[in-house]
Amino acid sequence: MSIDLDYEFASKEESFHTIVIGGGQAGLATGYFLAQHGENFIILDKNMRSGDAWRSRWESLRLFTPSQIDNLPGMRFSKSKNYFPSKDEVADYLEEYAQHFNLPIRHNIKVKSLIRKDQGYQITADAARFSARNVIIAAGPYHLPFIPDFAKQLDSDIFQLHSSTYCNPKQIPVDSVLVVGAGNSGAEIALELAGAGKKVWLSGRDVGRIPINSSLGKLFDGRLAWWFMTHVLTVDTPIGRKMQATMVHQGAPLGHAERGEIAAAGVTLTPRMSGVNSSKPQLEGGQTLAVEGVIWATGYQPDYRWIDLPVFDQRGYPMHSRGIVQGAPGLYFIGLLFQTGLSSSLLGGVGKDAAYITTQVLRNRN
Repeated sequence: MSIDLDYEFASKEESFHTIVIGGGQAGLATGYFLAQHGENFIILDKNMRSGDAWRSRWESLRLFTPSQIDNLPGMRFSKSKNYFPSKDEVADYLEEYAQHFNLPIRHNIKVKSLIRKDQGYQITADAARFSARNVIIAAGPYHLPFIPDFAKQLDSDIFQLHSSTYCNPKQIPVDSVLVVGAGNSGAEIALELAGAGKKVWLSGRDVGRIPINSSLGKLFDGRLAWWFMTHVLTVDTPIGRKMQATMVHQGAPLGHAERGEIAAAGVTLTPRMSGVNSSKPQLEGGQTLAVEGVIWATGYQPDYRWIDLPVFDQRGYPMHSRGIVQGAPGLYFIGLLFQTGLSSSLLGGVGKDAAYITTQVLRNRN
């Protein structure tokens, strides 16, 4: 079993050589490598259980990568080949992973602040304090749900919901819905609502499609496409750097259905929503839509306000090179969107970055 060290916090400061903040897939993969090398470390996680971040997502969510390439380091995903795991199966896999490797996780700890102290860092979490030579931030790339300011101008009778709190179609009390944001979440939610008999519009640019779920991508059980994602679509190649820049502004490519399939399912594809006109959603080009509801699949904003260090750009994103923060020795990030490549924030891809970050930490051991 994992070392679940929930306890009544002592007032004294606890010291470790390395502290990982975040116990999701990125934090667990990093913990695996740290444990393999006998590192003195601990993982701090705000959730009750390992995998809870996945359990809280919408009910029908499934990975767009098959189980054979959804493995964290050292343990295979125990599902049949070409099976696409549900979000709860992913959550259970993460919990089993933490238990199998007996990773030192402390749950129910929400970090309040991180500051530089002496030759390392000090972490404050409610009544607990920790210090470490190295800190690896594995808190994920998705923090504050983003809704544009003009949403407040919509008619008060229009039902509004951010995709982060969407569960299933029964939650939507109206019949006509505009889904704003044509990335993965928006596309999947639009398809599900259309399948439930609602009239749906999907607003946003074509973000492309990850090849692994296409007919070509399924060749060799998807491993050829996965190799392309992990070795070609990276920060080391021109095509990878171009995709990285695009994803920052437009979101990740679709993982399941392409836009033609979405339209064929009865979803009306529209340009981006540009604002509000007469209390109704207005699209680029001037068209207004008389809908009864709007679901904002508009992504998230970073929230690193708890880190009191000058390591962020004007948009609030970490300034790093492959997860290493310049000017802050011993500070690292893991699990960021396109950290080193398209697969960096995916279940089966984060291990590669975790191994690299661990190597950097071990160099700082003495």
